[in-house]
Amino acid sequence: MRNSILLFINGERHEVSGEKAFLTLSDYLRYEQGLTGTKVVCAEGDCGACTVVVARMAKEEMGEYKSINSCIAFMWQLDRTHIITVEGLGNSEKLHPVQKSMVECHGAQCGYCTPGFICAMASMADEAKREKKVLDEKRVRNALTGNLCRCTGYDSILEAGMKLDLVNTPQLNQLYNDKVIAETLRPLHQSVSVEHQHKKALLPISLSEAVKASASAKIVSGATDLGVLHNKGRWEPKQMMSLVAIDELHEIKELNDGWLIGARATLHQVADTCEKDFPEFSRLMRVFASPQIKNSATLVGNMMNASPIADTIPFLKVAHAIVHLMGPTGPRFVDVNDFFLPGYKQMDLRAGELVTHIFLPKTTDQFKLYKVSRRKDLDISAVTLAVRYSLDGKKLSSFKLAMGGVGASVLRFPQIEQKSVGQVLDTHLMTTIATEINQQITPVSDVRGSDKYRRLLAKNLLLKFAHEVRV
Repeated sequence: MRNSILLFINGERHEVSGEKAFLTLSDYLRYEQGLTGTKVVCAEGDCGACTVVVARMAKEEMGEYKSINSCIAFMWQLDRTHIITVEGLGNSEKLHPVQKSMVECHGAQCGYCTPGFICAMASMADEAKREKKVLDEKRVRNALTGNLCRCTGYDSILEAGMKLDLVNTPQLNQLYNDKVIAETLRPLHQSVSVEHQHKKALLPISLSEAVKASASAKIVSGATDLGVLHNKGRWEPKQMMSLVAIDELHEIKELNDGWLIGARATLHQVADTCEKDFPEFSRLMRVFASPQIKNSATLVGNMMNASPIADTIPFLKVAHAIVHLMGPTGPRFVDVNDFFLPGYKQMDLRAGELVTHIFLPKTTDQFKLYKVSRRKDLDISAVTLAVRYSLDGKKLSSFKLAMGGVGASVLRFPQIEQKSVGQVLDTHLMTTIATEINQQITPVSDVRGSDKYRRLLAKNLLLKFAHEVRV
């Protein structure tokens, strides 16, 4: 077992232990390495000023480079990775094509957030070239949803992205000798335990090790929520553990009857995979978080956060996803509707258990998913609605719905669902359902909406569903 992490930054080897292993990546880059091109503004993973690109060892080779928010990524999570910062993309003697395009199109804005834009665009260009995609305005806009600054000149930034010459843009794995980096990191697939004073972080390489440690350690997935709490001084655990070094948990497997999604599969991976059998879920995931967040956050992490406004839980509930757990007594499999217990963030999680996979059963039913928030992209939901249905003519032959943001947890309405089967799908039925639901929900009033507003949204989303799918 190693007591330090090893990673590369702009092609240079770094071994990190002790206090420095518990820094955020942005703090390590800025204060330990003097790489101040990486900026920190919000410290929440919202603004994108801290964006860098990272590749992680994927079994025997370096994986694909992806953009992440360095302000909410802990150093101890980044063992066996290669980080490229804005300084590592290019310099004044030889600009990276993205940097050159930004200069030529005058896309700098005030300059403070520009490095984050450049790193996000470099990740976008790398993916587009790898997948042979065209950089049109829609693709560039989507790639920059996690870079929020609009102080001046946003049109020129979009222009810089669209005018980027992909033919002469090197893949990110060509900027440095990734083969040499992989050769260095490959033999280090070992469990890691780093400590400093009262803190301890574990990176087991097997499920058996993880289960032994899970009773006393807080499991950190992508840290896209916990990293924010840490930066705001609201979370300081003594013992943490990540499953990032367990190779099998990064995989998504297609089985005859469904998809098995590992606990370390990112939302980006899930969105791509679900496009085939769950296109509506894939569409939703392309809206509710930025590329930087989706490249770090995981589906299991979003589920285990158990927020009543979590964007994925309503879908998981109507899809009847199966939660795969592993504990001291062996595996256990629970329908997600039984896994979440009544009350705020209450789950059927036994001592020493951890979630290893989520299974999504295939179905011929249709789905409609809705999210209402103050911003279209990268914002917390006020109310969410997931509907699973099938039609026999104009009548519902199956009907399930889940709603978030209207109670202490994401709610299902089994009695309403049962009564609705066999009825004509129209606005009259949805109005009746909305009336019954409003008698059962208990929304709160907060900065994202009042109780009255959320009740009105619950009704209007059901009416919208009827208008969109009725025949």
